[in-house]
Amino acid sequence: MTDTQSASISFDAIGPGPEYRNGSIWLPQLFLETRQAGGGNIEGRTFIECLIEGPGILLPLGGCHFDACNMGEAHGDPRNLMVKPLADRVTGTIPIQNCKFIRCRFLGVGFTGEQAFLDEMIAGLGAGA
Repeated sequence: MTDTQSASISFDAIGPGPEYRNGSIWLPQLFLETRQAGGGNIEGRTFIECLIEGPGILLPLGGCHFDACNMGEAHGDPRNLMVKPLADRVTGTIPIQNCKFIRCRFLGVGFTGEQAFLDEMIAGLGAGA
């Protein structure tokens, strides 16, 4: 016997912003919406008291600020949230630029980027090098 019905999942659009407050933001959906609108990077957005949900690896390209955020479960060492590139590019990341995250909480999200960014994040989260 074959099931002829297909499952259909629909999501409410997150939208182009530029500001999001007190919402739940699923990163893969926000990235897809940005691409469908012709953008390459999630750019110029402000997230205030939002839950930022993965799975995903954020790649801040510049001008990004994380103010008073809970960066996620690090299992005892904040460096567990960081992914160090092995070459000059990282495939499969979600690029962000000129974005602000204010009092947000991250769930299932990792961070990657240039060594200076990783070092700054590690220092800010209180882990030794």
